[in-house]
Amino acid sequence: MRTRKTLAILSAGLILACCGMLYIIMDLTFFPPGQGSKLSINDNQWLHFENRLAKLEKDFNKHHEVMNALREVAEAKHFVPLAYSINLSNQSASSLSSVPHLGKVLKCNFNIQKIPEVDIQMLEIYRQLEFDNVDGGVWKQGWNITYDEKQWHPNRKLKVFVVPHSHNDPGWLNTFEKYYAFQTQNILNNMVIKLAEDRRRKFIWAEISFFQLWWEDQSKTIRNLVRRLIHDGQLEIVSGGWVMPDESVSHWISQLTQLTEGHQWLKYNLDYTPNSGWAIDPFGLSPTMPYLLKKAGLENVLIQRVHYSVKKRLARKKQLEFRWRQLWDNDGSTEIFTHIMPFYSYDVPHTCGPDPKICCQFDFYRLRTFGLSCPWKIAPKTITKSNIAERSALLLDQYRKKAQLFKTDVVLVPLGDDFRYTHFTEWDAQYKNYQNLFDYMNQNQQMNVQIKFGTLSDYFDAIREKHNLNEFPTLSGDFFTYSDRDDHYWSGYYTSRPFHKRLDRVLLSLLRATEILTTIGWTKGNDNLVEGALAQRLSKARMWHSLFQHHDGITGTARDEVVIDYAKKMIMALNNSAHVLQQSMVHLLKTPQEITVNTDAVYISLDESRLHHTSAGDKHILILRDENPLKKVILYNPIPRQRIKVQTLIVSTPYVKVTDRMGQPVQCQVSPIWIGPAALTVARYELSFLVTVPGFGITTYIIHALSKSSFPQEVHPANVIVYNTDISLPKIPGFNQIQIIPNAQEFSIMQRPELSASFGKSGLLKALRVNNMTVPIHLEFVKYGTRASKDKSGAYLFLPDKPEPDLVHVDNKCIIHLITGPIVSKVFVEFAHVRHTCILYNSPGSDGLGLHIHNEINISETQNYEFAMRLNTDIASGDQFYTDLNGLNMIKRQRFPKLPTQGNYYPMAASTYIEDKRVRLTVVTAQPLGVSSMASGQIEIMQDRRLLQDDNRGLGQGITDNLLTNHIFMFILEKRKPFCTSSTPTNHPSGLLSLYGHLTSEELLYPIIAMHPHNSLTFNLNPYFFPLRYDFPADLSVVSFRVFPIPEGAGKGIGMVLHQTALDMCWNDNSYLRHFNVSESVEVDLTKFLNYIDDWIISKAPLTFHNVGPSLKSPIVNLCPHQILPILLHKTQS
Repeated sequence: MRTRKTLAILSAGLILACCGMLYIIMDLTFFPPGQGSKLSINDNQWLHFENRLAKLEKDFNKHHEVMNALREVAEAKHFVPLAYSINLSNQSASSLSSVPHLGKVLKCNFNIQKIPEVDIQMLEIYRQLEFDNVDGGVWKQGWNITYDEKQWHPNRKLKVFVVPHSHNDPGWLNTFEKYYAFQTQNILNNMVIKLAEDRRRKFIWAEISFFQLWWEDQSKTIRNLVRRLIHDGQLEIVSGGWVMPDESVSHWISQLTQLTEGHQWLKYNLDYTPNSGWAIDPFGLSPTMPYLLKKAGLENVLIQRVHYSVKKRLARKKQLEFRWRQLWDNDGSTEIFTHIMPFYSYDVPHTCGPDPKICCQFDFYRLRTFGLSCPWKIAPKTITKSNIAERSALLLDQYRKKAQLFKTDVVLVPLGDDFRYTHFTEWDAQYKNYQNLFDYMNQNQQMNVQIKFGTLSDYFDAIREKHNLNEFPTLSGDFFTYSDRDDHYWSGYYTSRPFHKRLDRVLLSLLRATEILTTIGWTKGNDNLVEGALAQRLSKARMWHSLFQHHDGITGTARDEVVIDYAKKMIMALNNSAHVLQQSMVHLLKTPQEITVNTDAVYISLDESRLHHTSAGDKHILILRDENPLKKVILYNPIPRQRIKVQTLIVSTPYVKVTDRMGQPVQCQVSPIWIGPAALTVARYELSFLVTVPGFGITTYIIHALSKSSFPQEVHPANVIVYNTDISLPKIPGFNQIQIIPNAQEFSIMQRPELSASFGKSGLLKALRVNNMTVPIHLEFVKYGTRASKDKSGAYLFLPDKPEPDLVHVDNKCIIHLITGPIVSKVFVEFAHVRHTCILYNSPGSDGLGLHIHNEINISETQNYEFAMRLNTDIASGDQFYTDLNGLNMIKRQRFPKLPTQGNYYPMAASTYIEDKRVRLTVVTAQPLGVSSMASGQIEIMQDRRLLQDDNRGLGQGITDNLLTNHIFMFILEKRKPFCTSSTPTNHPSGLLSLYGHLTSEELLYPIIAMHPHNSLTFNLNPYFFPLRYDFPADLSVVSFRVFPIPEGAGKGIGMVLHQTALDMCWNDNSYLRHFNVSESVEVDLTKFLNYIDDWIISKAPLTFHNVGPSLKSPIVNLCPHQILPILLHKTQS
């Protein structure tokens, strides 16, 4: 017994000793004597030669040996180490420990090692294609099609559906409202009248943004007539989204938002659900949108803008119709039946068959009386008794040739173009002439054809009637980068107008955050948050955000005045979202709760605001004076798990301190702000401190002015060094020891022992070091020009003057600004066209996982100039790299020498990475841009482009409205675990982000929102709000959480979309898994998620919540990797 007691005492003593050692080690790690970051600044001897690594490697190894030993002891006693919380804040240690699982782990069919079997894999197709662009005759990009007339007979007739349509861009050459006023409303007005005249007439419509605007002006009689036309199958709504969205740089959550907005409108105004998708104009196609359509209940999709060589290949093999699957789909559960239009365009000359010279003669709006003409110099003829036989035979020949490209005897012939059917006369010309042709063909038994007007679903239904879809091949992959002719690759628009691309992501973040907090407020009984004026504000914000997803919106391919209109709408959407957010916050925090809130009042303001549509974002300055010595900052976390990060505010004085909501002091760093080369401001300072915010929750920190011009122990003024100048800087308060070094030097910065960055004499990154592994990463800026003759780069096309860009000259005379401290270190340099900042944070959160890059871009003084950031590494990535598909999945890319530079560029909506057997470099981005890897170990990201001329794709102008644009990236360097098998095999067509990649991407997309209560606030706000019972795992996301009306029922419910992210776990540091609970697959008990919904009914639902599925018998739902799960929570059975 005595021996057992002795052992117990010794064990307890050992644990306490280990804890004490851990405290001391971490204290020295974060706040070493003399602001130890100075040591890492000057100690840069390890950058180039292996023997210079010895000192740091020894120190790192010693640190890791001690930490590993402590962890082993701690794990043996079921003890969770406090890790990096020591000394950075006085918050509870439990804030960093693992949270309980939301549910138990499942066994899923998903197998990361299995390569899905498909008939057509697009990367493999690219490897096989020669991209030779042979002249095919009348079908320039094809071949001379022949056929045997005997293949059709009375028992096997050719079935033809002619589908009238009008493509209406919600902004392009004119603004959304101008297009509506002068064209679209006339199209829809005439549609109702002309379809009602003859029940054989059909029409399809796609853009609900226009339809909604028109609907508001219609009488009850017209509305009922529209409902009848839909019910009778004369009018079909295709896709049903707010717009026909871009599929390259738009984020999948924004794509879903616009789709939901359209489907909700259709449900509650027309009681209608679309069946088929229609994507005839997006400039390249992603598998993301078909996946969302499938999850929303659609069965078919049609696409058009596919590389002409790919079309030719698929047409040769009669594979233009297929079952499109996701890259990771092993069982076909995600597939959707897809049709590719085979020819150059969706206009009439390129839809009836392979010869546009003939097809144009059957576009009856080009009759000479209308003023339009055919480029091939042969005009259409009105159909008469004297010419109907000849005209019918000529047209049928084209239909038969088109049929040779498909497996079936059913032919689809779209009949329309941009803003067609504006006038009564066009409706009559098209419908009457075609009906005469139909009547003649159908009555002429020798033609063996059945032809009529149809809708898109009429066509797909006819195929399904005669064919099992298993007869059609399966396909995986995407259709980027698009080329419509020659070497004209549409990769320029991936970057065009990057200011607005960034603004789109800011709006997405704020809109989603507002919807979540508003919904939480509603669950607590605040009905006015989802009704009346506040609901209208949020609805309008969703509409404007959805509008910008249009394929001439976020792409940056509209006229200047249209881009300004989009920007103003997004600013209004931001303001509306901010207003509703602060109202929701006040309702949740106000005390006592009985206080009445004015829904028009602004009580709390955002830390970053945009007062003008050209503003890149203005940070709020906390003015601290004797008469106003403290300010509160309210932080809201829009993701469903606790978050720890470094928060930076702007203050008017360096003499401040920070306390948490309990009044406890918080370690903070004060840094000066550079306003130019070797120029500091005395009016503003950065205040950085570590914060902890609960999942979906709110907390408060207080900033205090200090009475003395000195710093207490918890406040750390930054060290400031300026290289490459002998300018004597004026003294500024709090920073009397600024170090001036007249010569350029190599240096390094380090915030955590696991991560440091080294810089060359130009001030640009030269290497990253992670966990004793140093990888050279040479950052540089490069530029492209455009061709000297023929076609040139423009809004759509990237046509560089030469394959390799020129290096933007950066000499060693540039002034380098270095700020270091215990919480944040940053390097700032300014070159021509870019202010470049690199930042490391001392944070145990996702913001501490990599190197932050801020590029402030301004190329407004250049001409035909395309500016890119390039990373050169020794990573043996070969010709392969990976990019994301709309932020949802990762796809493997391959650099092909047979393609020009512009053909090897791809969209990067959220992330990209390169890797070899030992290391991976991931770049995550806060804004979509174009990306490539033009050599092994290289990543090249376009930053901005300024083109003086049109590229002959209809816009009629160049891109010269460049604005000052802030780009944000994070570089994540990771070492591969040895003998790890939880990664995609090398010949898999897709990739997976690592945990770090996923977390940092989420960090940039869903930042913590800082807000400032007004001094005039007349009531108190509680400092803390936490609605979740448990945190979600890091790989389980709540994509949306918003209030919907219950379909075919009374009241409202909550539509929640969950997404289980599939991760590559071969790249993660096991120590960090302690801070981020990962499920990989999970059984979720929703009653453990949110307070206030214990007695609610949980139902299945389609992705756009236009219907209510069966109720779940249990609140437990299952999710496997890659799965998107929509569920509806409501109070009463509907």
